Amino acid sequence: MARISYVERENAPENIQGVYDQLKQKFGVVPNVLKGMANSPELFMGFIPFLGAALGPSQVDNATKELAIITTSKLNGCSYCTAHHTAAGRRAGLSDEKINAAPDETSDAFNDKEKAVVRYSRELAENVAASQETLEELKKHFGEGQIAELNLVNGVFHVLTRFADTFKIELEK
Repeated sequence: MARISYVERENAPENIQGVYDQLKQKFGVVPNVLKGMANSPELFMGFIPFLGAALGPSQVDNATKELAIITTSKLNGCSYCTAHHTAAGRRAGLSDEKINAAPDETSDAFNDKEKAVVRYSRELAENVAASQETLEELKKHFGEGQIAELNLVNGVFHVLTRFADTFKIELEK
């Protein structure tokens, strides 16, 4: 059982109802983690555009972002985020072998670029900051804008995993 109530559409402020409608149209459901976050309407309304930008079209392809998200979710022990992004990773083209191999950047399932992403995500989860060596490896595969984006995507999911785990957010039925 969740340790925070889910703000259902009928109990949400009008501006959040509109966001819920968009989420339901896009995903078929309003994710429970976002219903929990809606208990703080002001932060919810600020977070949603950032989350949308992190998951939307950008300088980094979706498969790479999902690999980073899955790595972060697994390392943070978030079964909710891992479940959601295992499915999203498959939709983005990640194989089950790669999904299952994360967060082990030494796995032969990954090419050098993917190993760098997994290592970077692991270092951010375990140490808060990545090493110079890891940044140099990333620079072989990504430009500065892409590296900044990977950092921000990881950061969004550190927020989500901590929220989901703290409040024991349940998977949608």
